[in-house]
Amino acid sequence: MDYHEMVDLLKERFPEAIQGYKIFRGELTIDVDVRSLLPVCAFLKEEAPFRMDVLTDLAGLDYGPDASPRFGVSYQLTSTVNLFRMRVKTAFDEGTEVASVTGIWKSALWVEREAWEMFGINFVNHPDLRKLLLSDDMEGYPMRKDFPTKGFHYEEPYKV
Repeated sequence: MDYHEMVDLLKERFPEAIQGYKIFRGELTIDVDVRSLLPVCAFLKEEAPFRMDVLTDLAGLDYGPDASPRFGVSYQLTSTVNLFRMRVKTAFDEGTEVASVTGIWKSALWVEREAWEMFGINFVNHPDLRKLLLSDDMEGYPMRKDFPTKGFHYEEPYKV
């Protein structure tokens, strides 16, 4: 089954969820509505011809303060059964709750924490959403495009 047939299968199963797709350099990227993310990901893991059994990586995205929608998440998936990769992307505005995929792929535990900590993306039903890299008193989200490059309190000495 080729990528176009896979997309047709997804559109048939989730007609409102699939917002677009592209094939670039031999890899498939599917844009999914944030409200349908969990059922689409569960389908991609369990059903042939996908069997995306590994979440290789997850990346938070900030398109900038003037963009609408401003934020996104990109999921890099791998099928060790069918030997191919694909990407699932979703976009949303600030304050939107994104369903955690930790129930589908355990490897999402740490990468969702990182995206929450760095971008402020709120993953609903994440079992352990707490800071991973920054100190507890750190303010803001340092990977956002509107974060000050020198930090909020650059002129003040850092208290250890």
